[in-house]
Amino acid sequence: MSSWQEIRSRDNPQVRAIRRWLNEASFRRREPWLVLEGDHLLTAALQAGWMPEAVFVEEGREARFAAVLEALPPTCARVRVSAPVFRALAATETPSGIVARFARRMLALTPEVLAGRDLVLLDGVQEPGNVGAILRTAAAAGVGAVLLGPGCADHWAPKVLRAAMGAHFVLPIAAIDDPEPWFAARRGRVFATALAEKAVPLYALGLKAPALWLFGAEGAGVRPEWLAVADACVRIPMPGAMESLNVAAAVAVCLFEAVRQRLCQAKKGVVS
Repeated sequence: MSSWQEIRSRDNPQVRAIRRWLNEASFRRREPWLVLEGDHLLTAALQAGWMPEAVFVEEGREARFAAVLEALPPTCARVRVSAPVFRALAATETPSGIVARFARRMLALTPEVLAGRDLVLLDGVQEPGNVGAILRTAAAAGVGAVLLGPGCADHWAPKVLRAAMGAHFVLPIAAIDDPEPWFAARRGRVFATALAEKAVPLYALGLKAPALWLFGAEGAGVRPEWLAVADACVRIPMPGAMESLNVAAAVAVCLFEAVRQRLCQAKKGVVS
């Protein structure tokens, strides 16, 4: 195991850089690395084959993270920091005691690469917790990729990373400006959720073939020009007193209805 480096000043260049990454979206977008806090996210990344460049541990808590530290590659720097320094590195109110810096993987996603897979395209979903929950749901449902259109929260933001619970390491994610190539590749299978009366009830829709799903922010919904491209507007039947669902809940309902239909098809329509 590599020997420990020590940092005891908040003015250390590595500490300052991580603070900027946590707090400045513009800095985060241009830097080729990311920061994870907590042993759960670090373990999820390691299990998916992501290897950190450096791990920062609050002094006195090394034994707690012994299993994680043992799994680190020899090239990973192990850095012991004082409690005040660790508070500067942490994005949470109750710091976990471990932070890791990883090189960010840049994916060049194309419709051709993801042919035959479900896709989710988000429109203006700004709330980080919703974006993270959607990523987690999409990964669980086996979606091919999540595409973030204009106005969406930064998918590398700390709150999104925490809410996604490791989905970033198993699910292709990309921010896009022009969805037209994706619409063209899924012509006939583009579904947009909407509250319009003429929208097709979700449970009347055949979902056995891969589709491109469009979900918009609560309130604004999917922008009109994207709705116009959709092959069907879809609504989730709600017999109760509420008018709408949280967007993350709506994504879960739609994606897992597709999962249900495909499982039933695989079992020749017999549900045990």
